Amino acid sequence: MGKGERAASDALTARIAAAMTAAQSGGHAAAAAEIEAIRAELGGVPSHPAAAAEYVRGVAAHHASDADEALRAVDACVEIARAIDEPGWEANALPIRIINLARSGRGGDTANDLVAAEAALSRTTDRGLIAWAHTGLGYAYDVLRLYELCIPHYELATGIDADAIELAESPAIDRLNLAETYLRWAHELERLGDPLYTKEIEDRLASAAYWAREAERVVVDDETQEFWRLSARLWLAAAVIAADPDRAVADLTEIRDEISKLGETERLALAGAYLARAFRAQGKPEEAKAAADRAAADLIPLADPSTHLLVLQTRSEIEADGGTPGAVAGLAYARSVARGWWKERQRALNAVRHALAAHDLSARHDAEWHAARQDPLTEVGNRRALDERLTADRDSGRAVTLLAIDVDDLKVVNDTFGHARGDELLQVVANLLVEQARATDAVIRSGGDEFIVVLDQPDAKGGAQLAERIRSAVEAIAATTGKPWLRRLGLSIGYAATAEGIAVEQLIARADQRLYAEKRRRT
Repeated sequence: MGKGERAASDALTARIAAAMTAAQSGGHAAAAAEIEAIRAELGGVPSHPAAAAEYVRGVAAHHASDADEALRAVDACVEIARAIDEPGWEANALPIRIINLARSGRGGDTANDLVAAEAALSRTTDRGLIAWAHTGLGYAYDVLRLYELCIPHYELATGIDADAIELAESPAIDRLNLAETYLRWAHELERLGDPLYTKEIEDRLASAAYWAREAERVVVDDETQEFWRLSARLWLAAAVIAADPDRAVADLTEIRDEISKLGETERLALAGAYLARAFRAQGKPEEAKAAADRAAADLIPLADPSTHLLVLQTRSEIEADGGTPGAVAGLAYARSVARGWWKERQRALNAVRHALAAHDLSARHDAEWHAARQDPLTEVGNRRALDERLTADRDSGRAVTLLAIDVDDLKVVNDTFGHARGDELLQVVANLLVEQARATDAVIRSGGDEFIVVLDQPDAKGGAQLAERIRSAVEAIAATTGKPWLRRLGLSIGYAATAEGIAVEQLIARADQRLYAEKRRRT
């Protein structure tokens, strides 16, 4: 490809990317017009840009609540994908069909489409299309309320630093999706009205807040990205209503006004429902009712079912608080319906899992999820697994003891015997730590020669006892091995515990300080 052709291709990709951004942030009409112009220029010849244009056409139609146009775009995208032998576009298009059939009440062969999309994803090698397909499938599972299958796809998307058409907002979208899904999950549990779910609801809201903050962190500082910044603020405010209603009211009032200017009606209804909840948490019934009524008026006909449920449930709860005739009985009936839907959801989850298993996709799905949290050399956890474990422990208030472990003289082994022997040394250390830790403890390789062990529900002496077991095992290996590179095996260990009054976020730093203090004493 010459410079002129490359420049034309880059310009076309940039136009498609701009249309995609507009389609997802309130500008679906302009996006649709631009995509029609691009399709005319491409002339119907199958190509990657043509597939991308059809995909964005489907996204724009979806956001315009035009299910028929979205389904036509899906069919065209799948046809192109097969013509150019790129399963990644099929894996991306099929979720749009699933979502639009579900939201328009047409049903369709959902299980078959999910299996086909997962199978197409398994054949995809383009990392950008893989990332997008994880996002698309996650969205499909989310709309179907199959949260257990949705979350792993979204998480895998956050771990891939590639994008099909270089969208600036992709890293933020992946994290926003996680925040929104955890909120949906929490709200569905709330609707059951069962106090047994209280802890699970709190955990889901904490996860929503975490991912909303992560989204805020990665949003590109550009005026074209304001919609995503507002979305991150919206999900964060929604997640902290119970903990800080005053802040939530202030933030949600401003957010609702800003979203109104963007013209994104579904998100406007959500912001209004959350504002009503925040007013209710403040003890302001009149303001809560006004916000709830406005949210109901802002609902669009083909809004996501979970959006409808949140808005209507919020209004019902506020009316019941105010003694509106029939509201209490209506709320009780709504809860009985929610419990029936929850059972139906469980049946659907089992059916989809069975369909995936029948096509040998469930195992791959789980394997990919675990692979995203595993160090490939040592097969223990990686930094992502550590971050998630510590976040979960912090949010649950569990006691935590953490050991920081440094492999002594790894550089000497690499320089003297070669990197293959250094890798073997690291594998020996990882296996040793797994053997000495309990099955419920987390063993992590956090860096080149650094490991961390997080103890599950430790007693006061658990960290010191594990450290001694590790030291004894190291001495035994070094004393008995016939391999010269293992005779140099030595570990420096430092540990810290929340029982000492140390915050979870400071455990690694404190354990590292003690580790290096021990290392200095030994030299």
